[in-house]
Amino acid sequence: MASPKELRQAIIEARADLQAAFHDAHEAWNTKPAGAQEGEDAWPPAEVAKHVIGTEVFFASAVSQACGAPKVDMPEYDTSTPAAAAASLTRLGAIADNILRHVSDGDLPKTHQLRMGEMSVEQMLALVASHGKGHAEQIRAVVK
Repeated sequence: MASPKELRQAIIEARADLQAAFHDAHEAWNTKPAGAQEGEDAWPPAEVAKHVIGTEVFFASAVSQACGAPKVDMPEYDTSTPAAAAASLTRLGAIADNILRHVSDGDLPKTHQLRMGEMSVEQMLALVASHGKGHAEQIRAVVK
């Protein structure tokens, strides 16, 4: 089992990977992937950014609720350009970090019911990190 510190570090690394992918996708920001027909696979980098940035606060709010604190409202954010998306990721990441920094070892097994089912705090933190990494790769696939 990873510690809260290790999980937070993985999230920070995923954000850095996303930031780099946003930068790399500058010329293809609104370009759909070749051959993709529908669903997430057909999203251009701008749409991927909108989705993945929103998950920062979505899951931080779920972690907050699992630990007995209030729900966090989703702020508005901009993904119209790679620079706007990068700034939004930084801003929403800071909101999430202000919640996640309070997670202790004892909080990891706590659970919260989400649309996709009940998840532990540990599972949510691991998902945020892997989710960010996966979408960074999705964005890079459009650029290749």
